[in-house]
Amino acid sequence: MTGGGFAEAIWHITTDGVPARRGDEGFVHASFTSQLAGTLEVHYPAAASVVLLRLDPAALGERLVVEPSRDGALFPHVYGEIADGDVTGRVALARGGDGVFDLSGLADPA
Repeated sequence: MTGGGFAEAIWHITTDGVPARRGDEGFVHASFTSQLAGTLEVHYPAAASVVLLRLDPAALGERLVVEPSRDGALFPHVYGEIADGDVTGRVALARGGDGVFDLSGLADPA
């Protein structure tokens, strides 16, 4: 699946606010809002803070592909680099005293 029309926002997680370069798989990992908690738990267990980059599906166009990843769930992947024009917002989060990131402000509208 490519293109736009997604029910949830698409996020790329960084520790420094700079988009990662694509990995050996050929793409940059991203997550839908509902997947962020799991992605943070699996891939950022020791991070004290992160910066979430909200991605614009229309700007990404054909570079954005939704395909099976962790446990067969569909995840957004960006084939190519993430440019400044692909990012519509940044959210800095610090890990709370309970050891988790508060994602409640990121809920997508119903």
